[in-house]
Amino acid sequence: MNKKFSGLVAAVGMSFVLTACGGSGEEGESSGESSGSAENTETVTLQLGHALSPGTPAADKIDEMAETVAEETEGRVEFDIYPDSQLGSETEMLEQIQVGSMQAGAIMIGSMQTLDMKMAIEDLPYMWKDVEHAREAYKGEFGEQLADIISEQGLTQIGYLEWGPRHVTNNEKPIVEPEDLEGVNIRVAETALRVDAFEQVGALPTVMAFSEVYGALQQGALDAQENPLSVINAAKFYEVQDYLSLTGHFYNTVMMVVETDTWDQISEEDQQLIRDEASSISEDVTEMNDTMEEEYLTELEENGMQINDDVNTEAFREAMLPVYDQWEEEVFGEELMNVYREASGWEE
Repeated sequence: MNKKFSGLVAAVGMSFVLTACGGSGEEGESSGESSGSAENTETVTLQLGHALSPGTPAADKIDEMAETVAEETEGRVEFDIYPDSQLGSETEMLEQIQVGSMQAGAIMIGSMQTLDMKMAIEDLPYMWKDVEHAREAYKGEFGEQLADIISEQGLTQIGYLEWGPRHVTNNEKPIVEPEDLEGVNIRVAETALRVDAFEQVGALPTVMAFSEVYGALQQGALDAQENPLSVINAAKFYEVQDYLSLTGHFYNTVMMVVETDTWDQISEEDQQLIRDEASSISEDVTEMNDTMEEEYLTELEENGMQINDDVNTEAFREAMLPVYDQWEEEVFGEELMNVYREASGWEE
């Protein structure tokens, strides 16, 4: 297994944005639930960073949530949104939340393995039988387990947003069988399990910040990359990649979190309002992703990409399965894996 990522590095200094909060709230319980401060009527401003591209459903709905929360709380709670990695990588943003220079984030679950390696479970390849099982899992015990894990790191989960299945683009040929990726230099995000999964099929995964990917593809330093359709379209990868193969190898979800001490300074009523709004935009995002999938494919094709939907996903899953046993034994443990397996749809 690749070397596990180490603990926190020095946080990037950002201004603490918590305005006129009267006294500090009590620490939340280990489950991530908190009693809040029902009498608190002071304004709390939550600086929220994320790596999502503007114009994608999840990014747009986060903006909408911020507007609604400010209106419905009559300004008691306000979100100050920083999209597109403006405040650093997801790892850097997590560090900033933990030290208090940010108060909230919308972070890919797999990226949270820098806080607890069990969060890497999201990066198991082909882990859901279909998208419906994935969506239901995050609404149930599996989502609750992840929220409990991250609560131990001082973060309170307020909602999940679907980012969607990831697909491979490259310049050489359509990717149909696992061996088609042998020797291919493909960019992956900074997660150890993704590296392990691609190494199972002989690929050469390269960890690289998303902001550097377009240039690396353009210059030929990379052969391929993998992302959801919304990102492939928004980033205009069709300008530097010829082939899109619908591999659907990983399914990503974004966890919206608030630093727990800050969350405790919000009244119970406003906490519930925020959770309700997060749930509402989560449903909107899944509907938009379904509606816009064909639109993304059409636009990518119109911009010159060759779309390949003839991928042997069964062969890919079989080839990548060895990482399951290895990571269950060394990282996830049987209890968490059993919760996952029950929700996965593969064992029905």
